[in-house]
Amino acid sequence: MPPTRSAAALLFAAGECDNPESMSTAPARVLANFHLPPMAGIIAHTFGDYTPAGPDPLWRQDAERRNLSEILPLIPAFERPDALVIASPEYLPIPPDVAAFPGAKILLITDWNVCLRFLPDMLGLFDYCFTDWPGYRLLQKAGIRNIHHQAMFGHDASVFRPLDRQRNLDVSFCGNLNSGLHLERNRLLARVARWAGPRPVHLRQAFEAEYVEVLNRSRLVFNYSIRGEANMRLFEAMACGAVPLVEATNQEAAILFQEGRHFFRYEAGRLETRLDELLADPARIAAVGAAAKAAVAGHTKASQMRALLETVGRESAARPGGAPSPPQTEPAKALAKLRVLGANYTLAEAIDELQNRSAGMPGLDAETLPACVLTFLEGSSEGGTAGAEAFLERFISDGRQPAWMGAFLRMRLELCRRSWQATLDLARLCLESLAGMAAPATESPADRLERLRGVYGRFFPPIGLGKGFNTDINQAYRHDLTTPAPGWEGFIGLLQAHCRVAQARALLALGRPAEAYAAAAAIPAERFVSLDALSLRADALRRMVDTPRLREVLAEALRAKPLDTGVWDQAAEALMGSGDKPALLALLEDLSVLARHFLPEAQAEKVRERLAQERG
Repeated sequence: MPPTRSAAALLFAAGECDNPESMSTAPARVLANFHLPPMAGIIAHTFGDYTPAGPDPLWRQDAERRNLSEILPLIPAFERPDALVIASPEYLPIPPDVAAFPGAKILLITDWNVCLRFLPDMLGLFDYCFTDWPGYRLLQKAGIRNIHHQAMFGHDASVFRPLDRQRNLDVSFCGNLNSGLHLERNRLLARVARWAGPRPVHLRQAFEAEYVEVLNRSRLVFNYSIRGEANMRLFEAMACGAVPLVEATNQEAAILFQEGRHFFRYEAGRLETRLDELLADPARIAAVGAAAKAAVAGHTKASQMRALLETVGRESAARPGGAPSPPQTEPAKALAKLRVLGANYTLAEAIDELQNRSAGMPGLDAETLPACVLTFLEGSSEGGTAGAEAFLERFISDGRQPAWMGAFLRMRLELCRRSWQATLDLARLCLESLAGMAAPATESPADRLERLRGVYGRFFPPIGLGKGFNTDINQAYRHDLTTPAPGWEGFIGLLQAHCRVAQARALLALGRPAEAYAAAAAIPAERFVSLDALSLRADALRRMVDTPRLREVLAEALRAKPLDTGVWDQAAEALMGSGDKPALLALLEDLSVLARHFLPEAQAEKVRERLAQERG
């Protein structure tokens, strides 16, 4: 099945036509794995435009997954592309033979935060790579030389436009509330909800026409980007005449627009005060909204695409023979392809691709075997543990793997099997090994990057499996690329945290809650979205019947995840058990405010009923 088209994958949606401009330097014919907006002077096609002749137009559901060797022969000579544009490697499929394309190969990286560990090897398959300003700076530090800055988002002027509505919402937000991805944003939004009181605000999801309507009714649009980038909401709010309220740490907004003239900033520590200050001057908000609407007209999806194609044309023309392909050895190319192929595959497909790559390149099995084990374990509901066991035996017997890595993989397997004592023994062994790992103090940045590529590349499963795990491993890689001291603290810290979670779960199962609490308490709070250490601590304290400390842990969990209804239930249950009626009423009062803004009406009504019941 074709992958879901996420917001990031809709980088340049079709249906928008920019004003004609000279495109003398840009490639005249482009082939892409997504729909490009119409641009004067450029002929653009997608993979799906070229399918074999036949009676069945739905000849393959996965037509977008074909190799270039299947697509290129179907393209008429007069449409032969000069450039190949691949977007969103974290979401959209990429042909494994992309390196064989004869023209300029271009990669557009949107959500690099979910595919960072793949990028150092993947980028060598392309001539030109583009991403947002924070990603550009990070990848430059990682030694990538074919990376360029380009704002990755824009707006569709036919959709996002003023509708002449009364601006009767002081503040709005219509984005994702997933606590695994947006912990800090959710905390800030909870504060906005509490601050709002009787003020008119909109803080729940809205889509398509309703979303455009909300933007047109808003004075300020709250924003908190996931990477410090100029995200899609920034452009869309401005195009509708609303004023974006952007986090002070955003790195890209001020490159494209002027703070105080086109958008406002806020410091997290004084968010409520900033809202009061701005809303006290409606004339200023109106003036900034008008200026923002005029400025964003030059930042449509088509104009952003045009800008990067012009960059490609200029740089290619400046070099004899056109764009240079970065040198790569064949094993590095094969490994890069393997990593690309993991992005959108099911468990079975991912395993097949991992094995096919290593079979065709002896020596790569040392890299693919750990990934196969973890892929099976992350998707164990599909394949159970039998596949992981088979690959683990091959992994251990090949004689080329570090002992600590084998212990970690075996620990994960025994945890899935609920072999509690074996899990404890292997977790202890792995933690002892990790504690002794260190990098040479004299290690050069280039050597460090090469070491990290190998460690991260072979050890973790494809993007599509283990969603929270994927976020954590990319965060760890980002830490290890950018920290000034040599080492791999991010990598070791993540493995140590997983070992301690395994210990805590095993100890709880063996009836040793005090030791389980100690193991869970050793995990840094809020550092890993794939590991819920607070829940493990709370479970241990319940079994210890330690109500005072349980209340403290649940209060910490509420501060960390104020929009998580599961935490709401646990906190209310703990307060009921303690008999502290005033504290329970205070909690339910707060939750009723949050429920009104963030939950469907039926669920919010249940919270209100519970509050009324306790009051009575």
